This record gives sequence, C-alpha cells and structure tokens, in this order.
Amino acid sequence: MSARHVLLAGLALAAAALLAVLAAPAEALRAWLAAAVLWSGLPLGSLGLALTMRLTGGRWDRALPPFLEAGALTLPLACAALLPVLLGLGALYPWAGEPMPGFQGAWLAPLPFVLRTLILFLGAGAILWALVARRAPAGAVAAAGLLFLLPMQTFVLTDWLLSLAPGFHSSGFPLYAMSGQFNLAFMAAAALLLSRQPRHTEALGAIMITLTLTWLYLAFTHYIVIWSGDLAPLVGWYRERLGGLWGAAYGFCAAVETGVLLALLVPRLRRSAAALRAIAGAAILARIVEAAWLVLPAAGPMRVWPLLLYLLAACGLGLVFLSAQALILDRRVAARSPA
Repeated sequence: MSARHVLLAGLALAAAALLAVLAAPAEALRAWLAAAVLWSGLPLGSLGLALTMRLTGGRWDRALPPFLEAGALTLPLACAALLPVLLGLGALYPWAGEPMPGFQGAWLAPLPFVLRTLILFLGAGAILWALVARRAPAGAVAAAGLLFLLPMQTFVLTDWLLSLAPGFHSSGFPLYAMSGQFNLAFMAAAALLLSRQPRHTEALGAIMITLTLTWLYLAFTHYIVIWSGDLAPLVGWYRERLGGLWGAAYGFCAAVETGVLLALLVPRLRRSAAALRAIAGAAILARIVEAAWLVLPAAGPMRVWPLLLYLLAACGLGLVFLSAQALILDRRVAARSPA
C-alpha cells in the first residue's frame, strides 16, 4: 500500500473518530485530545531534535536531518488535529465553565489557553521556516528556536494535559512529556530512515539508548518526587492512574521501555536495521499507550467505549502523520534531484 493510500485510510479513520463527537461529546473529545497530543509530538519533537542537532553536530547529523525536517513539516496537521480540542474546551476541562479565583483563574481561562497554543504553533512555524529555508545561520536559528520552544512547550503541555486536573501541579511533568515527544519523533524518523538506508545503524542505536534512558529517568523522577511528598491532591493524580487496568497499562509502558533498553545493549541488535526498526515500533507503541494513560483516567476507571474511541483516533491520526512524513520526504528529495 502506497503512502497516499495510507494517508486516505488515516483520514477516514480520523473522520470517524470526530463523528463520534456527535454521539458522545465528552468521551470522544477526550479520546481525540489524547490522540492529538500524542501525534502533535511528531512535528514538535522532530523540530526540537533538528534544532539540537544543529548545535551538537556528530555522526547523527549526516543522515537524519531530511527525515526529521519531514516530520517537523507535519506541523500544520498538528494544528488541525488540535482544533477540535480548542473548540470543545468546555467539554474537556473543568475550569472552562467555572472561573477559578486569583492567578489560577487568570491563567486557566479559554482565551489565554488558546493564545498560548497559537503562540507555540506560530513560533514553531516561524522557526521551522527559518530552518528549512536556510535563510539564517543554522546555529543562531537552533539556539533561538530552543530558547523559544522549550518554555512554550512547558506552558502548553501543562495546559493540554495537567489542567485536566486543576488541583494537580508538577514542575517536572513538562520535561517528562517532552521526553516522550522526542522519543516518538526520533523513533519515527529512525524507522523511516532504516527502511530506506539500512546501513545507518550504530549511531541510531546509540541515540535510541540515550532517549530511552532519558524517558525512564524522567518518568521515575516525576513519580518518586510526587509520591515522596505525600500531598493528597498530587498523589491522587497518580492513584487514579496506577490502580486497576490503568496501572497495568503504565506497567506495560515501563516494561516496553526497559525491554527496548536491554535490547539496545546487545551489539548484534544495534547493528541490525530490522531489529532497530522493530525496537522503534515497540517504543512508538509505548507512546500510544502512555498517551491514553495520561488523558483518559481523568474520566474515571478504564472503560471499553472511550478506549475504542481513542484507538480509532490514535490509529487514524498516526496513519495521517506518518504517511505525510513519508510523502513530504519524497517530495523534498525529488525537488532536490537533478532533472
């Protein structure tokens, strides 16, 4: 099946997930939010990695940039995917219909929420244009881009995810969430690269180890700092996500990431393009489960209907984003080839 056919299939699944909003607005929008936040990590994580590469250099800088830039150029799709969330704030966020007092009320209000999201995407779009158009020194673009992207991501990820429970707050959560975005973006780019240029394995395997260790460290640190504080409003956020089937889902994520790390420590597997592609696929699967774990428990224990809606939205948007990345890469390669 060609990338265009995959794109059309993804659009059909995504449309079906959106139509479900007519039948169950709150549940379908919550499922859509989880899927949209998940796959918006592809362009935002790709952009962050591409900017980082411009500052660090190294072996990974030789083959990955076109693949990461193609992932970053799916940014308009992320804007479109998050539009239903912005239109349905009242059905998702408890603060949207009941003004809160003090600074929290000024921060958690529909207009500031939308403005912060717009600022992130407009700024990311400007940085991406400067990066791919090569109109400014790459180092200056990368430094300025990261100085903008990291704090804005901190604000917006807190908006999208943590404000589902306004009583919960964590300064370490945005870094944990961004590590998931970087992980998703790199694994998608690596899988695409290895499908076309299977000789690039050693450097990719080393970076996979780094990103996996980063996720494991930040996930564990976020958990242990919150739990050791023993503050009821904060611990409650974890309690509703670590009980029953939701706890099993997060255990699955942790087990997959640990398995990925152990597999990457085997030199023979790091030298195998097929093995690295399978490892990248497993890491992406962990991100899909993690996104559900972050968003869906806000509505209570795991239920079949919301989970099915999430799988429909996540599969649809995933096919759209990944096929668009491949199509953009092909078009950019064709444009640079001699006639």
